[in-house]
Amino acid sequence: MRRSLLPWGPGQQLAVGGSGLLLAGSGCITYSGAYETTGAAPGTVALYDGTVANGQLLAYYTLAEGQSTSENMGLHWLPFTDGIYVHTVTGSVAGTLTVWLDHSCERWFERKALALALAVGVDLAELGASGQG
Repeated sequence: MRRSLLPWGPGQQLAVGGSGLLLAGSGCITYSGAYETTGAAPGTVALYDGTVANGQLLAYYTLAEGQSTSENMGLHWLPFTDGIYVHTVTGSVAGTLTVWLDHSCERWFERKALALALAVGVDLAELGASGQG
């Protein structure tokens, strides 16, 4: 597992319209930031879990002229399994992602849930038998 900073968009790793495969593989997005690059027209960008623009939608930003936005999602917040595909829908948008590479967020959440259940004294066998676990 390693942490990586992934810039994308015109002038970054993905140039020419800002659409394409940013990363192949699995991990967790911990930070996402996007900005409209021209200052003259709105822009829209979608981030997908997948290798093309029809994967699972992870984030969708619509930005006014010159607007920027960012989200600090926490250490294990937004998992992806197949990769990250950036699709510029309209205008010109660039940004940055910070990700944990080759990391299973789901397993981390499962371990945290188990630790919490044990800490508060939940009967895990009973929880599993009721179909809620």
